[in-house]
Amino acid sequence: MKKIPKESNYLKPSRLMYDIGISLLCAKEFLNKRVYVEGAEKIPEKGPVLVLANHTNYIDPVYLAYAFHKHTKTGIHLNFMMLPDLFGNNVLSRMVNKLTNKVNAYQVNRERITSEQHIFFKKILHDDFLAIFFGGTRSRDGRFNYMLKKERPPTGLVHLTELAQKESGNPVKILPVAITYSILKDVTITFGHHMIFKGQEGIAGHREKRKKFAEDIINNIGRHVKVNLDTIFANYLVQYAANSSSETGKAVLNAEKCYNDLYSIVNSLSEYSKINLDMALLNEKYFLDKFSSVSSYFQKKGIIKPVKCINYLLDKKTVISQPHITENKTKEEVKKMGLVERVRYNKNIRKISRNLVYNSNKITHLDEVTAEVYKRVKENYKLNYLSEFKRRNNLI
Repeated sequence: MKKIPKESNYLKPSRLMYDIGISLLCAKEFLNKRVYVEGAEKIPEKGPVLVLANHTNYIDPVYLAYAFHKHTKTGIHLNFMMLPDLFGNNVLSRMVNKLTNKVNAYQVNRERITSEQHIFFKKILHDDFLAIFFGGTRSRDGRFNYMLKKERPPTGLVHLTELAQKESGNPVKILPVAITYSILKDVTITFGHHMIFKGQEGIAGHREKRKKFAEDIINNIGRHVKVNLDTIFANYLVQYAANSSSETGKAVLNAEKCYNDLYSIVNSLSEYSKINLDMALLNEKYFLDKFSSVSSYFQKKGIIKPVKCINYLLDKKTVISQPHITENKTKEEVKKMGLVERVRYNKNIRKISRNLVYNSNKITHLDEVTAEVYKRVKENYKLNYLSEFKRRNNLI
């Protein structure tokens, strides 16, 4: 891989710096985070590979680099294409820029990739690994928005792989990766099977074929986003509050019923191959531990309130109000706000929505599946309750 010092002043990556950086940054795994890597055997042993992943957290590159570094035989070192949003022209910013270059991260302008930078990244894809977050920026609500308000597949990245494989003669593998965080600080990195674009330049419909291919990749990533218990719990509370007949604005939920309903939902969801469920939840002990942790978290956030030890009290307005998506405003619009208005704006996200993995690319939306299962659970509960009532009163 050749540098383009005239344009970017890139520094030669340092394997030692990369190793030290990954070790230090991922030390949190051994403190308060658990990192699960699934499908690492699907990672190609050799490049060229374009790694495409979703992006919801600033630390995403660290965990992605960690997965490749620790879970591959050769300890693959990723190259990253990153945006310069966090960097300015001061001394500290220049130092950070040099440091990130040392660990294979290279800045690129979102609005205009220069021809020299285009050549640089194309050269990486001759025989190396390049990781890009296709969304262009973080998505706080989990939706796959590309370049903020422009919801379109990353056809430009597919075109980049076309040029690289045409010039080098090596087919570029595109590897989809899904990164999922839970409210309990766990991180799951899930790899899908790689894909290769075999378009034919010049034929009719080539652009449409490229677009369809890019959409397939994004859908692949969407299907691999993990559905955790916090997601199911949050969805269940929304369904329960919406169906509650209480007129006081408060809904009472029996804690034991909540546990049983959620376990029934997990079992039902496991039948849906289109939902990437945390299958460990089917283990009753594991489920009980998760249920205790997630319910404690929701209590601390004021979403549910324990009453007389056996019931939860839900504030219906808090639970079922519509979420407010921060990305609806650009950074420039947020900067123009007054301090009080900006603080209020940043807090104006429904508490529970942070725990719902919204993903417009899933084949079956979790809301729809959970609603369907919730109705079934509700009907079964009524039948079981009536059967138990009759049994206790010697009616059967």
